[in-house]
Amino acid sequence: MVSVQPPAWTYGALPCPRCGEWLHAQQDWCLSCGDPARTAIAPAPHWRRPIYALIAVLAVTLGVLAGAFIAVTDDDPPAARTTTQTIVVQPGEALAPGVTPAPTTTTAPTTRPTTTVTPVP
Repeated sequence: MVSVQPPAWTYGALPCPRCGEWLHAQQDWCLSCGDPARTAIAPAPHWRRPIYALIAVLAVTLGVLAGAFIAVTDDDPPAARTTTQTIVVQPGEALAPGVTPAPTTTTAPTTRPTTTVTPVP
């Protein structure tokens, strides 16, 4: 195993953590691979949670706005009005168009069926 020694002319030289190229004492970035030598680049913090929270808030907001829009623009047509008017027509005379005859009501005596129960021996 061969150990790599820093050049004698550079006091405080460090090898690049990525490619192993020797860096000058005051060099912060490797000129070969571009990796930071003495600068630690922190990973991005938890960025997904705020994005998910923002999407959830936007979805709820859009739902509320859609519900409000439907409630405000809910223009049901007015109910159809029915006009009842009594017209006297002589027997045999034709009815005017759009006139329907009233149903005839007859009062017949109502009979109630009777049930007889016979005991079984």
